[in-house]
Amino acid sequence: MIITRTPLRVSFFGGGTDLPAWYRDNGGAVIATSINQYIYIQMRRLPAIFDFQFRVAWSRIEQTLTREAIEHPVVRTVLQHYWNDPTQGLEIIYNADLPSRSGLGSSSAFTVALLHALHGTLGRMPSQQQLAAEAIHVEQGLLDEPVGSQDQITTAVGGLNRLDFLRDDSWRVTPITTTTQRKKELERHMMLFFTGFVRSAASIESSKVENLSSKRTHFHRLQRMVDEAQDIFGSDPDMVRGLAHLLDEAWKVKRGLSGAVTNSVVDSAYEAAMAAGAWGGKLLGAGGGGFMLFLVPPDAQNEVRDALHALTEVPIRMENDGSRVILFDPELTNNYPTAVQRRTQPPAVLTGASR
Repeated sequence: MIITRTPLRVSFFGGGTDLPAWYRDNGGAVIATSINQYIYIQMRRLPAIFDFQFRVAWSRIEQTLTREAIEHPVVRTVLQHYWNDPTQGLEIIYNADLPSRSGLGSSSAFTVALLHALHGTLGRMPSQQQLAAEAIHVEQGLLDEPVGSQDQITTAVGGLNRLDFLRDDSWRVTPITTTTQRKKELERHMMLFFTGFVRSAASIESSKVENLSSKRTHFHRLQRMVDEAQDIFGSDPDMVRGLAHLLDEAWKVKRGLSGAVTNSVVDSAYEAAMAAGAWGGKLLGAGGGGFMLFLVPPDAQNEVRDALHALTEVPIRMENDGSRVILFDPELTNNYPTAVQRRTQPPAVLTGASR
């Protein structure tokens, strides 16, 4: 048995420029951090005594005889391309600290965690960079999803980083250079709130790249903010306030990318938080719902909580580990010999005369 733990992420600046439709022509850059909220994948080789070969537990429980019959698109696709023993079954169990489709990169964290667990089950130790590259390939190449590339990298590698996306589809990870004290100061000001509803990131991202030429000014501004934010992290004596004001501008630019980015509930919550003393903030992820991040001075945080009393606050910290194996014990796999023939038909029902 193996259990992997993969962090969710908060994206600060540059979101949208990590879409291939943009960076293949213009390059792209993002500043993001992994956080101490996680996705867990538990995986074990399934004993042949069951009358199904694959068991996948997510928001539903699937029990199938073939990989192709699995309904979860990521699980089905990953097993079809990376699991090379069709006679050996698997049990895959998913758990998460926070809801999916909520702007924290959960879909990509799931893909990374699944790939990590599968490699471990096969006796391999992939690098975090390999996990990120394979997750990008699964989501963009195999599943043809209109998603960016920052989530796979941030959740796999972990830490507070600048990510640069090059026109040839390569990418570079550069840790943000700042002191531990300044990072803690940033954490003290971070407030995360759940709006209570989720959305489909793929549909919103698709709307952003429609008529891309008409939005070039917006994307270029988002990309330049990454350089400005990196300078603020490094030398601005009033770092948090500077980042907050830049976040506020980034949110206004992001709203201009698509009408699906925001709605009246999000707009009202943002205005209420700012009126209560927040310095700046944004809706995380593609938009439309999920989590909102604010940078708030500590002496105004109770006022912001009161103003957003209808939302759920989730305390967070930045983390540095990325995707990790937290349990690996082959002895927990099963106690059945691998040579047992798997049943392909339901067991016969015993009658009274045959007992």
